[in-house]
Amino acid sequence: MRFHHMCIVTADIDEAIHLWRDVMGFELKVKMTIPDGEEFGPAIMAPRRLLEDLYKIKGATATVAVLISKERAMIELLEPHIPSVAPTPPDRLRYAHTGIHELGLVLEDIDGFFDKVRAAGYRTQTEYVWPCANMGKSFIFYDKEGNMIQIWEHSAEAPAELRVP
Repeated sequence: MRFHHMCIVTADIDEAIHLWRDVMGFELKVKMTIPDGEEFGPAIMAPRRLLEDLYKIKGATATVAVLISKERAMIELLEPHIPSVAPTPPDRLRYAHTGIHELGLVLEDIDGFFDKVRAAGYRTQTEYVWPCANMGKSFIFYDKEGNMIQIWEHSAEAPAELRVP
């Protein structure tokens, strides 16, 4: 099995697009309002029936955006309109609760990217990039809604079986 994508629910899709496109370097492929049709079909991404079944509410609507990195990582951004989206309390975004709490991405030139993220106004968990034994270097930063994004760079000494391409 291979990883396909991560969906990030947001209250501000334009800010989320800014982060993923302008800071992270992803390319915006799709931005649209859903539902985009009444029935399933080859040109319909999310018909009304599907959205209402997924959200469990009649009249559900949202804006969706799909972004892809040059390495083919895909991020889906979703801003629900009906029902309205409520921000997750910050204490629920950390490690004391179950669920997915950080999205990890690998790149080269982590130090340069750390500086770019901070210059763009995003808060980092530490004031520095930290080493992880002989495996690599890492840091975590927060998007504007408090979600943690971990950035990783493999070291030359990292065991081959732990290197994610």
